[in-house]
Amino acid sequence: MSRLFRIVALAVMLLPLMGSARTISDFFASEPGKIFPLLTRTNRLDMVDYYNNGQDVDMVNNLEGTSTFRDLDSTYLMIATSGSRTVEMRLLTSGKDSLIAVIETAKLPVCDSRISFWTTDWQPAKNGDKMFAMPTIDDFIARDMPRELRRDLQDAMIFPVINLTFAGEGLNTLVASHMLKDFLAPSEYARFEPYLKPHIYYRINGTKRIKTVKEQ
Repeated sequence: MSRLFRIVALAVMLLPLMGSARTISDFFASEPGKIFPLLTRTNRLDMVDYYNNGQDVDMVNNLEGTSTFRDLDSTYLMIATSGSRTVEMRLLTSGKDSLIAVIETAKLPVCDSRISFWTTDWQPAKNGDKMFAMPTIDDFIARDMPRELRRDLQDAMIFPVINLTFAGEGLNTLVASHMLKDFLAPSEYARFEPYLKPHIYYRINGTKRIKTVKEQ
């Protein structure tokens, strides 16, 4: 690929992307550094080029670590930005309206996630805080857990550790998983396990609020 072609391609990708961008790769390239501070735009363009050409290449990031794609299609990507952090991006579309859902997961060493919602020009979505209610550990606990055991679990949890990921057909399911098995000692976790559901499933329906569905 000629140097001139690369310069022109980069210039195009850096133009403000409103409704013109059609794939998640476009938004990955245009992200202004709020989500991907370790990767320059040139890094990201190179990563997309390599991946689309069937090359699994680790990109050296700004901290001299490596970042690599784990999955990429027109509406979804997963990238390991470092050895301890992954990012998933999912394009949500309803008619002419589009939002970008971003899951950031840190391994501390147990996986813990947060989700945010952005417009296509990378501004926080106006109703982003209403798009999804992040579950708490209490949401995974069965109603018949004995009160004393519930208190013990609450005392054992210094902070909630919940992993999020997109899954299912068309990646139209958001899965929340508590990470208590990894967080607690095996003997301690065994006390609580019978009263815990491992996952909570949510239905993705375009840019509408993401709501819970029955366990699959």
